Amino acid sequence: MFHVCHNQEQTNASDRLSKVSSFIVVLQFRFQSSYTPEDVVCIDESNVPFRGHLSFRQYTPNKRHRYGIKVFQLCVAGGQTWTLKVYAGKEKTHEIAVSEKVGIELMDGFLDSGRTLYTDNWYTSVSLSKTLIGRKTHLVGTLRLNRKLNPPDVVNAKLKEGEVRALQNKDKTIVLKWKDKIDVLMLSTMHDGPMETYLDRGKEVSKPSVVLEFNKS
Repeated sequence: MFHVCHNQEQTNASDRLSKVSSFIVVLQFRFQSSYTPEDVVCIDESNVPFRGHLSFRQYTPNKRHRYGIKVFQLCVAGGQTWTLKVYAGKEKTHEIAVSEKVGIELMDGFLDSGRTLYTDNWYTSVSLSKTLIGRKTHLVGTLRLNRKLNPPDVVNAKLKEGEVRALQNKDKTIVLKWKDKIDVLMLSTMHDGPMETYLDRGKEVSKPSVVLEFNKS
């Protein structure tokens, strides 16, 4: 049996992770002492398989292991985990969305250093981009249509395949919609929306630079 806390020790009843918090701190220290991160980082999620009794156990029907513990991870080049946050149930967030709070917490220690964060559409928002730009950090990611502060002229644009519509705000955040086989909505604080042409199986293909860069991340 693997234990990280003596059962007799007093723990914080309001902290659901109090028995493993010290272990997580040590784990992250080991992660960070073995690698020097580059300028590009991304947020990922994993599901730790667990079928025991736990108030914050997650059920994800489309996963191989449907029951488990959700872990948010900040990953560096090569996919190595730099820091992590265990999801322990709903948190009270009066001012910002949970997804934005998670992104800012994971980036703590990387802010104000000129790095670029890549995210999927659960995290990406105009609000998060504004916060990160204020901390000298770029944001690039896919974007949900229903996010607050999305420009309606872009979100509601009816495009033909290959067409692009983009707008940039005063904070230099660009929201771009590109019609591939489906609509693709992107946000970036470091791109201005140009198309790039490249060869794919001997055929010239054009895509927005932000899409190409995101696919590389």
